[in-house]
Amino acid sequence: MKQGAFGLAVLGLLLSGCSIKQTIDPIKTPVSRVCVHENPKVLMDEFQPELEKQIQAKGFQTESYKDTQPNDCSHRLEYTANWAWDMAMYLTYADLRVFDRSGLAGKAIYDARSGSGRLDKFGRTAEKIRPLIDELFGSATHGPIAVQPTTWESIVDSQTDTAGRLRELDSLKEQALVTEEEYARKRQSILEAI
Repeated sequence: MKQGAFGLAVLGLLLSGCSIKQTIDPIKTPVSRVCVHENPKVLMDEFQPELEKQIQAKGFQTESYKDTQPNDCSHRLEYTANWAWDMAMYLTYADLRVFDRSGLAGKAIYDARSGSGRLDKFGRTAEKIRPLIDELFGSATHGPIAVQPTTWESIVDSQTDTAGRLRELDSLKEQALVTEEEYARKRQSILEAI
């Protein structure tokens, strides 16, 4: 009798330690373009393309980068992921963190490191990260591309003729991407260069 109770207690402890956890803090800010920072430490070649594919399926543009983040990204995604072997390769851990210009905007964590006794740990990585992406981006709204103050000036200055520079500046003002003061200062600067 005591051996049976002891065996059940041990079995209960083992099973309670066999868990797969998902922790998700969804993005609440408008998203227009997500730049995905390539992580060379993640050795599974198809992981990042799958991330981008699933984000695009939610209706958001993506772009990958290695060193310098492109200026036209409203958000950047940084990730890490690990796999283990137990009769087959399986995703044991994934940490996805999305940042906007103010800091951390959302995160999603898949943790199967304590799920060694569970058979549902096996399966395609795409199916393991889909619920993370769905919930992480699920309540995010589509927003315009945020332009940083240093970026809007380079957009205006990229025009080669004065009329083109003034049109571009007017367009930015109409979209409320520059303040009245910035508009007046830049307009004066363009006109003084004639």
